[in-house]
Amino acid sequence: MSVKKILLIDDDPAVRGLISSILRKKGMDVVLAKEGSEGLQLMQDEKPDLVICDFQMPGMNGLEVLDQIKKDNPQIPVVILTAYGDATLTIRSMQTGAFDFIEKPINPRELLEVAKNALKTVTRPEPDQNEAAILHARTKDDNLMAGKSPAMREIFKITGRISQSNVNVMITGETGTGKERLARLIHESGTSKNAPLIVLNCKSLREDQLISACRIDDDQPAGSGSGLQASIILDDVGALSDELQVVLLDLITRETTVCPPGLKPRFISITNDDIGNLAEEGKFLKELYYRLKVFSLHIPPLRQRKEDIPDLVNNIVQELNPALKKNVVRIDVGVIPLLQSYDWPGNVQELKNILMQAMVLAHGDLLEKNSIYIKGRHKETEPDHAFAEPPRSLAEVEKEHIGHVLNHVRWSKQDAAAILGITRPTLNAKIEKYQITKP
Repeated sequence: MSVKKILLIDDDPAVRGLISSILRKKGMDVVLAKEGSEGLQLMQDEKPDLVICDFQMPGMNGLEVLDQIKKDNPQIPVVILTAYGDATLTIRSMQTGAFDFIEKPINPRELLEVAKNALKTVTRPEPDQNEAAILHARTKDDNLMAGKSPAMREIFKITGRISQSNVNVMITGETGTGKERLARLIHESGTSKNAPLIVLNCKSLREDQLISACRIDDDQPAGSGSGLQASIILDDVGALSDELQVVLLDLITRETTVCPPGLKPRFISITNDDIGNLAEEGKFLKELYYRLKVFSLHIPPLRQRKEDIPDLVNNIVQELNPALKKNVVRIDVGVIPLLQSYDWPGNVQELKNILMQAMVLAHGDLLEKNSIYIKGRHKETEPDHAFAEPPRSLAEVEKEHIGHVLNHVRWSKQDAAAILGITRPTLNAKIEKYQITKP
């Protein structure tokens, strides 16, 4: 087993003696420096695996040392020590790139736990340990959907067949399962992937918007004389008003369509509801239902296809890396089993929320198990079946996630919509629905 080398920079000999004793008892090699400039020189000579640096020192303070280390050796984790419990200092340390922040007097257990976690982010496991999973590269198209479960493989097979045709499709599934992503995949997998793709939120849709969406003008490059066919995604189609159901049915069935010849759009409807039941109850036009449901696809909830979680994690992490300005390429041992132990009432959307929080907390290129906060499962001491809080509704999960994303991007709706994988009109509708406000 290789010995880990720790560089300790602190002007207090008592602190140096205490920390070095704690670390050496655990088999670590500790190199000591009395002040910042000496520590920076030892950085070059000793090439440590971890740096522990006091904040208040003569000459260079801890933040200045941290800043220089991150410029020269950005991969080396740095832990800041201080006797001052100052919130501003803590925030500045983390913003500068500190791995963690420990207050004096030193708690040996806390010190060892932080050191262990820090070393794990930059060192490869020993041969007798399970190695962190390496994320495999995916293309932009691959990131639309993922899964190797029998249900998802069947969905992908069917998508391959229907994407080349003009048939209308109805996609059903619980909230957060990825219905809009599948709708986009159907469009982008077809011969008309360069044609317009329009998403309409049926809860807030107006008649003029619906008619305008169905009218593809001749002067549009995507359609003019090319035979390319637009796709219209009807989000939450069960929420269409009675009046708009009549208008839509008329647009679909009228002999003289408002669209140029050969450019009649394909409708892809997505819904959480059983539209068939609504039609039987007289709440949805039966003829419109059968026109929209020429072909149907159902996405099962994530709890029924947990074998898809590794691929979903791979896709989501790579999708979020640029949005969060991260470069996570490894998954810590135990992350996947932990995620597979949960039933995901919010489905893939909730998984994305959990991973986003973990990535914000990630150090270096490793997604750490300690950063996975699932209610009742994020503490090592808790049994898997223990829940710290009662289960929440899907609406609460979605509201919390959208609010978290909006706050993370400082309420840039364009950035938030991109991270969430929805359109701005859909985001605006959800903000209004959940009455989400700026803090």
